Amino acid sequence: MSSKLSKTISYIVFALIGVALLFFVFKDVDFSAMWNDIVHANYVWIGLALVLAMVAYICRAARWNLLIEATCDHKPSLKNAFWAEMFGYFANLALPRVGEIARCGALKRTENLPFDTLIGTVIVERAFDVLVTLLLAFITFFLQIDLFGAFISDKVLAPTAERFSSISLNGVILVCALLLLTLILFFVLKGKDNFVVTKIKSFCKGIFEGLSSVYKLEKRGWFMFYTIALWACYWIMTWFVCLALQPTANLGLDDGLFLLVVGSIGMAVPVQGGIGAYHYIVALALTIYNLDFNSVGLLYATISHESQLILEILLGIVSLYFVFRKKNV
Repeated sequence: MSSKLSKTISYIVFALIGVALLFFVFKDVDFSAMWNDIVHANYVWIGLALVLAMVAYICRAARWNLLIEATCDHKPSLKNAFWAEMFGYFANLALPRVGEIARCGALKRTENLPFDTLIGTVIVERAFDVLVTLLLAFITFFLQIDLFGAFISDKVLAPTAERFSSISLNGVILVCALLLLTLILFFVLKGKDNFVVTKIKSFCKGIFEGLSSVYKLEKRGWFMFYTIALWACYWIMTWFVCLALQPTANLGLDDGLFLLVVGSIGMAVPVQGGIGAYHYIVALALTIYNLDFNSVGLLYATISHESQLILEILLGIVSLYFVFRKKNV
């Protein structure tokens, strides 16, 4: 199967999953009532949320620059890093998780940096973001132990346990067989000096160099500052969307933190832009506050997700110009 055909099939499959999720989530929604609520939302708060989103994107690009500078002894311009990042977000709308590869390819084009090493720096970034998400979940758990505990136990763990209990023996055997096949393939290729192994070794070396960049950082204080700043922006913009809607306007900053953590879980689901998954889990989270799933939960999730999605699309389109206008040599 050709690479182009494989990518096309992957795009179609993930797109169909996203459409199926959207249908499942929105099948009982009164769209005329939802549209009326969207029209009457307070767009001052939504506009402020999008401003914070822009600040977060800039902080992320500046943080990425610090890792690249420590690894490649070259500091890309903040402009190139920013537009490469937006190109990555844009690419994620086509195929989940391809955005990380796309932004590395974009920066390689504009700054002529080694692609494998850039991948390593992105892994470092994502590792830190996972740690921050876990830390925020830990903080939220103790700030709102009753709400968070009820959500995790009733809405996440119980349904998950029920699904796992229904997994057949054949499913377990299939997973074990795939793991065994992977190990056999590893030992067959090990030590062979062929093109595949050489590329894998080169790729792993680049990733290791990127991972090691965190130990070479001379500006660790700035790295932590940008990390805290971008997540603070995510937190406050999540709360600002609450203020934009009358049913959620009474929710506080701690509730915004809870929705941020839950929304991060939804965005981690491998569908284009978290479509469907984000809407479902955030709307589900709002039912903990005795708010209706369809009329309030999905209204909040739709405005929160689609406003940022429109911003990413617009910036992604602009990024095409900055990434492809000129190839550095």
